[in-house]
Amino acid sequence: MAVTDTLLDWAAHHTPDRIAAVGVMAVRARRYLSEGAAPALESIPNLRVRVRGHAERPFWHASTGLYGFLGLPPGEVRIEIEDPAGRWQAQAISALVPDRSALRLALEKGSALPAVPAPAYPEAALRPAPAIALAPGLSAIWGVVREAGRAVAGALLECDTVRNGLADRVTGTSGADGSYLLVLPGEALDRSHSPPHTRFARDLTVRAPRPALAAALAREGFIAALPANVFALSMAARDALFTPQDFQLRDAAGVVHPPVGGHNPQATIAAGERVRLDIELSP
Repeated sequence: MAVTDTLLDWAAHHTPDRIAAVGVMAVRARRYLSEGAAPALESIPNLRVRVRGHAERPFWHASTGLYGFLGLPPGEVRIEIEDPAGRWQAQAISALVPDRSALRLALEKGSALPAVPAPAYPEAALRPAPAIALAPGLSAIWGVVREAGRAVAGALLECDTVRNGLADRVTGTSGADGSYLLVLPGEALDRSHSPPHTRFARDLTVRAPRPALAAALAREGFIAALPANVFALSMAARDALFTPQDFQLRDAAGVVHPPVGGHNPQATIAAGERVRLDIELSP
């Protein structure tokens, strides 16, 4: 039995602090809400969490909501997160694994425990995918991003919205099949008018993968080629991978909403409803 297996068996039958004691990295995945709000408190279970280039599969500890790794070598790693049930969009993040090998050796020998760095605790804020069941009353727009009839994977999307009466923004990506879902939790009836306003026009921004990234997504697969920390890229890094796109919107009835006066059409949000708007990129 490998040392990692021995430690995992030992840790799995004890309290969560034992996982932290022997682990080198623990990943927490939570639900993204908006740019102006912290992710939801609850961790997301039943995900497929992998570190590229390493065979170890993490141990899920329900009481902490962490996916714990025990045997990763120190250094920077790429973490790929997928949901087999299709409720959440796949995402990749990076993290720096500390060197805690001296602690493992001390535990094996039964000697005094040395001072070592704490485990890494990277977090991922996962965006919901179109297959997710939304709670009643939530506002959302969804659809497929296409260019010349072809689905566009990995497009970056931003939708201006409001939260508690203040300006906010929601970000996301289109999935491997071009589908997207932007949940807008702050949209609600505007009761300052009579009758209350129920529909709102919001600015939508679309950035398509540049040719090199689009080719990698098609060749290597979505999660393998998706840039790590894609929502936290610097402006220069983002612009090297994505390009802003003009577009038209097509609603569920097939009605096309084209650009007007050189400006992309706004997305019409219905408070408490899930509205389909396909995004058709201009050539």
